Amino acid sequence: MRNNGSSIMPLHYGHPPEYLYKRMVELGGIISDIMIENYSTDFFLEKLADPFWFHSLSLAIGFDWNSSGTTTATLSALKEYLNKKDEVKILGGKGRHLNSIREEFDKLEQDGNIKSGILSKIREDSRIIGKIDNKVLQDGFDLYMQFIILDYNGNYAVINQGMNQKIGLARRYHWIKNNIDFYSDKRNGIAGFENSNILDLSTSKSEQNRKDIISLIKENPVNYMRQRTLDNYMESRPVLDLNFKINWEKMKMLYEYNPDNFGELINIKGVDKSTIRALSYLAELVYGDKPSFTDPVKFSFCLGGKDGVPKPVNIHDYDIAIDFYKQILNGNTYYKNVSRNLAKMSFARSGKI
Repeated sequence: MRNNGSSIMPLHYGHPPEYLYKRMVELGGIISDIMIENYSTDFFLEKLADPFWFHSLSLAIGFDWNSSGTTTATLSALKEYLNKKDEVKILGGKGRHLNSIREEFDKLEQDGNIKSGILSKIREDSRIIGKIDNKVLQDGFDLYMQFIILDYNGNYAVINQGMNQKIGLARRYHWIKNNIDFYSDKRNGIAGFENSNILDLSTSKSEQNRKDIISLIKENPVNYMRQRTLDNYMESRPVLDLNFKINWEKMKMLYEYNPDNFGELINIKGVDKSTIRALSYLAELVYGDKPSFTDPVKFSFCLGGKDGVPKPVNIHDYDIAIDFYKQILNGNTYYKNVSRNLAKMSFARSGKI
């Protein structure tokens, strides 16, 4: 069974009802404890970084069927539970919680349980990941949420979410600890509706276009303000005038700044989505190397959801489920065996055994 495809996540506002949320905290936390205890924190982070598994967890603990709120509610519930313990910490959120990430990192550093060098690396990586999902991948969704899940060994996952208010949809972006290159297709996946006509400079397929952008910036903008395409040149057509599309003052500013690489470019103040898109367009025009326009989206899809989808939440069943997993967490052999047998049945139906 392949865990991919696409999903539609409509923007939903508001909060889950208190009776449901407190159960989400407990059940989600118990499931997390079982996974960490039986496997490792690293394994748990890898599962959260899987769009399919994460969405399944959200549905299993009862939030809703394909909604922007699955991200906020699920991770906020896990944050409330796990941050009282020592194995895993969750930072960030949306709104004021997004703006308090710096303070949360500072508090972790003051606690002294994680080496400052490790925290600095995770802090910087999460900042770059946010810029990549918001500016380098231009799919029409603006980031408004970031969660960073980390353990004391320096393993981490980052989950971002963006919204497109015009079409009323959300997208969720998943990353796992990256030791190679942020531009080598290392994003773990995206949950959302597949889109077309997007500019993806975050993929290895756009590597040459990214290099061309830096080469372009190092040239004086006067040299390409009135630029011919190769086709225009060969066919002796009139010069293509780009003045109405490009902010040439910003091009001059970048020329004077002279960044050495693409990562440095996206950190320059004032370089927004439109600037990066214009640079990519100009780089293609001048050097002929196209960027990728392929959407990297991939997706995923018990106890019911808060809006009654796919069915209303049955509180009685929910509390039985919580008690069942508590028994496993407490070492009850009978319940562990039942759980293993259920897992085997599930794998058999999926054709994996």
